[in-house]
Amino acid sequence: PGAEPNLTTDIGLNRFTWNFRMSNATTLPGLIMWGGSLAGPRVAPGNYQVRLTVDGKVVATESFAIKADPRIRVTQDDFQKQYDFLAKTNEKLSATHGAILEIRDLKKQLDDLSGRMRPEQKDLKDRAGEIGKKLTTIEEELIQTKIRSGQDALNFPIRLNNKLAALASLVDGSDDAPTAQAYDVYNDLTAKIDVQLALFTRLKMEDIAAFNKAYAEKGLPVIVTKQKP
Repeated sequence: PGAEPNLTTDIGLNRFTWNFRMSNATTLPGLIMWGGSLAGPRVAPGNYQVRLTVDGKVVATESFAIKADPRIRVTQDDFQKQYDFLAKTNEKLSATHGAILEIRDLKKQLDDLSGRMRPEQKDLKDRAGEIGKKLTTIEEELIQTKIRSGQDALNFPIRLNNKLAALASLVDGSDDAPTAQAYDVYNDLTAKIDVQLALFTRLKMEDIAAFNKAYAEKGLPVIVTKQKP
């Protein structure tokens, strides 16, 4: 997705145009997807309020209504079901990409530490290498790491994040409520993602915690996780 709209603060008239969408899902540097979208869900028709906040203080409010196109026959309940579906899909995509970002950060920390280890610290270097391999295994289940251009997905099958983003794109392409099949695919993909996220959490709590303990006992700096083991 493109950059999200921001309100400018230049001297004079400033204009903000909202596309009726909530925030995009978390992205990744250089991310290329095959038919997938990280765009935020469109809100359902209804009454909304905009607030202008300056230095933490609300200085103006305005109410407005978003109305459905009268030419389409979609119920309010269907609009809401689509919003709810895409909102939870984007939440799962953000969690997935957040984990991938942390995995890559941890791998970099491990590589940096390994590069500074002395020959007599081979045992720690080997442990770092094993942890790195486990991190890569999880990462490669969540995302296809070999894609460098839009056509690479023809040779390297997309992984869980792209499959979920592609599902979101399909559901977002209609005004109707998600189909039963869409819910089935969502449940299947998110269950598989949750398995990998659970493995990642265990890896941090067990392998990385043990590595850090051994590293600290030698008076060396530990690697930092975003979720403290």
